[in-house]
Amino acid sequence: MHTSTATLTALHSPHALSVFTDRLARYRRMPVDAHGFIVSIPDAGRVLVRQEGRSLTLNVVAADEATLAASMAAVVSELEQGFGRSDFRRSISIRWQRRDMVPVALR
Repeated sequence: MHTSTATLTALHSPHALSVFTDRLARYRRMPVDAHGFIVSIPDAGRVLVRQEGRSLTLNVVAADEATLAASMAAVVSELEQGFGRSDFRRSISIRWQRRDMVPVALR
């Protein structure tokens, strides 16, 4: 399995992250604990979303590199649709990191 984590940080307004989490409310979600949930995003699959202080982390998992890249692109597409393509990059910083371990909630 291949996994990647996106860290989303609001650049100006702390409410920018709520725009994204509100958008995710239209998809089926399953609570994991008080700070996280799993949401099924079309073309991305299951995504673990966690509130980490003033940022959000999103974990995506896929069977191969090509599917992982498509999942990551689908998450970015959700952000662009929620904010508008140009406003997204001015509102939120996104940093992707590859991980060696799949989060327990996504196993």
